[in-house]
Amino acid sequence: MKRYLLLFSIVSSFNVNAAAPFGLEWGSDFLHYGEVVQKGVYKEVVAIELPEHDFTVESYRLLGTSEAGLMKASMKTFDYLLFSEKLDFDYAEQENLLQANGFQIRKFTPRNTSSYECILHSNCTGRRLEAYHSDGTSVVLEVKIKNRNTAYIYLEYSAQEFTAPNE
Repeated sequence: MKRYLLLFSIVSSFNVNAAAPFGLEWGSDFLHYGEVVQKGVYKEVVAIELPEHDFTVESYRLLGTSEAGLMKASMKTFDYLLFSEKLDFDYAEQENLLQANGFQIRKFTPRNTSSYECILHSNCTGRRLEAYHSDGTSVVLEVKIKNRNTAYIYLEYSAQEFTAPNE
């Protein structure tokens, strides 16, 4: 019986920190990846490189608390030309990776770059995908349009325990 309890405690300890993106784990210490900034009850770190670094990424943003550890992680790519094949390819690659990792699509909003608001006022909408995983992780994958010619990919993961601060 003691062997089973020991085995159970070892297996349970591996599940304390669930897998998070970029080679991180939910609930782990993230404060050593960059300068720490207090954002209400949360601590934020902007990092340039993480364990699983993607060279298209300009920066990562990590959010959590000292007690609960990492609860939210996001990344922003370098800029693309708005209508480039590379932007479309990299977005599709990120979407495919999410699905291959077990994320289920909840909502998809297509790109709108031909409307009056977009053309005359630069108020364009990029593609946006919202998905969730059975472990409770939610994700948003989005093309954010900066101006008529430039956009970037934004990817944001949130652990099940994360509660958005009132801003």
